[in-house]
Formats: sequence, C-alpha cells, structure tokens
Amino acid sequence: MPETPQRRPRDRKQQIVVVAARQFERAGFHDVSVADIAAEVGVSASALYRHFRGKADLLAAAAEQEIAFLDRAYGAVDGLPGLLDEAAGLLVRPDRPGSVWQGAQVFLEPDRAASLERRHRAALEPLRRAVLAEVPGTSETDAAVLTWAVHAVLGTGRAFERARVDRERARRLMADAAAAVAALGRLVPPGAVAVPVAAPGEGLRPASRREAALAAAVRLFAERGFHAVGMDDIGAAAGISGPTLYHHFPRKSALLAHVATRCLDAMHFDLAGILSATGDPAEALDRALASLVRINVAQGDSLAALFSEVVHVPEEERAPIRRMQQDYVDEWAALLGACRPDLARSDAHALVRSTQTVMNRMRRRLPLAEADQRTALVCIGRAVLGTRSAGHGM
Repeated sequence: MPETPQRRPRDRKQQIVVVAARQFERAGFHDVSVADIAAEVGVSASALYRHFRGKADLLAAAAEQEIAFLDRAYGAVDGLPGLLDEAAGLLVRPDRPGSVWQGAQVFLEPDRAASLERRHRAALEPLRRAVLAEVPGTSETDAAVLTWAVHAVLGTGRAFERARVDRERARRLMADAAAAVAALGRLVPPGAVAVPVAAPGEGLRPASRREAALAAAVRLFAERGFHAVGMDDIGAAAGISGPTLYHHFPRKSALLAHVATRCLDAMHFDLAGILSATGDPAEALDRALASLVRINVAQGDSLAALFSEVVHVPEEERAPIRRMQQDYVDEWAALLGACRPDLARSDAHALVRSTQTVMNRMRRRLPLAEADQRTALVCIGRAVLGTRSAGHGM
C-alpha cells in the first residue's frame, strides 16, 4: 500500500523562526548554522532556504518576531500597573520568543537594522507614555531612560527561569521590580549633558606585550565578536608579532578565558574586601552593587562581550568560569536574602541575576559623566533588588 505523502505544516515558516530565535539567543549568531536550525525543525537545509535566503534573513525574522511580541506585551493594557503586570506575565512564559534584538544590529544590513530599530522603539512607546503618566513631573529625558530601564527588567525572564522560580511568583517579582524602577522618577541630573562614548582604542597601551595583547583582544572581541577576530588581528592591534603572541597564548580561546577569569577574580577580590569590612548585610550588598557598577562603567562593553562570547571557550576552561560566576551570584543572593526575609532562596537568586543583567544593558543607555552614570545605575540596581525606597532624592 503506497505511503500517504507528508503534508507540509502550514506554520512551517513560523516554526523555523521560533527555532532560529531560540538557537541565536542560546549560542549566538556565529555559532548557529542553517543546518543546525533545519535539523531541529526536522527539515533539510535546502527546504529551509525555500523560506529564507540565509542566516541573516533568519536573524531579521527572529528580531521581527521579538518586536511583534513586545507590541503585544506593551500595547494591550493602559496604565502602568496593568501594563507591567500584563507584560511580566507574557515575558516570563516559556514559549516567549527568543531575545535576539540586543545584539542583532551588527549582523544586519544597515537599512534593515535601522528599520527594525524604529519598529522596536515604536513597540516601547506605550510603555514610555505609561511611565510619563504614572510619575508626575518626569521629564522626557528621564522618561526615555526609565522606559529603557523598565524594559531591561522585563527582559530578564531567563534569570527567573534559571533560578526555577514559579511562573506566577516570577511575574509578581518582575512586575514589582519594574514598578520600583519606574517610580524612581528622575535619573538624569538637571542640566546634565550627554557624554559621548569614548572611541575604541583611546588611551595608553600597556608596556607589557602580554598585557597589550590582552587589552587588544578585549577591545576587538567587543567590537567584532570572537569569530571575526584572528590571532593576527590581535597581534597587529597590540604591536606584537605572531610568534610572540603564541608564546604567551597558545590559542585565541585562551585569551578569552584568561580575561574572563581575571575579571571574575577582580570582582571576587572586591567582594571579599567588602564582606570583611562590615557585619551589615544591607551595607555589604549596597557596596557590592557599587563595586559592580564601577567595573561596569569602566569596562562595560568589553565585559558584556566577554561573557556573551565565553561559549567559545573549551568546556574544560569554561566550567571554572561558570563556577566563578555562580559563586559571585550566590554571595549576592545570600546578602539579599538576609536583607529581605520575604524572599525565598530562588527569588533572591533571580533578582540578583536580573539586577546584574540590567546593569550590563543600561550603561549604554546612560551617556552621562561617569559620576552621574554610576549614581543612576546604583539607583536602578537598588530598585530591582528592592533594598531601597523608590525615592532616592537625587
């Protein structure tokens, strides 16, 4: 008896986009192939190409899916409390679209990236209007900053998943943290002038060849991504010949692993000093937040790139890095639990991860003088952690 031919699902194209978004979010654009996506969907690569021209086309479709979801999350309800509750409920769902827009622009053609950027801002417009209406006297500048900060909080659903927080509890914690951030009201000092981000490569080059190579690698990984940078590029940027560079680091991933470990060592060293200097968990947590903000402001772009690119480090080198990251989160969570007995252990872990993610995302949204930038980030961090009242008297 002849087999019944398999009919193509009507939503096959949407299935492909969902899988692509999830893989891009998990592994990054460079480490995902069209074949990987096709295999998970259960089709051949040639069948996938009938729907999409290539990987960049898939990335754009994934970004469009994410933006359409934000339209739904922020446009369904009027009034900030209801909007935050609705958005948090959607953004902690396990079937929400993968989050790819944050790093997608660099891989898209400029015109398409600009078009998607306009659509992304339009999706956030209901949130901006709700913030303005909820906090009387908020300036347009502060409303813009607060909108990005609230959106950053609502984009940390993975933090609650990793901590295994019940979905309804995660929705409440996320909505409360977002509301506390919105209630800050003013984050930009009156008369503050935007300070442009320093151009890459400015400043002095380390005298040590090894340190020059590390500094060049950090900058190039941040600018181009791990895969797009070769050892020759790093050597040329550091003024070092290839053989000399390989004398210090046998492979490119060793550079990445070394800098990531060094960064985490510095963070743990700072935290150890803070813990030994006070017996008050609230003071220790506040000082730990200030320490993270200081490091973030000084090295934010580079650190964000390093820890998103650490997936390229071999597993035997990556595992210790992940353990150090987890230990750092654990220390913060213990302090937060001591400050807020209303939180379960998993709640505290989720809020700590959420706070640290928001710090990384918000620095670029605050092009202020360093002191003002630090103050604003600390205020946002306190609001997410729930360790200070919303009125910060800036």
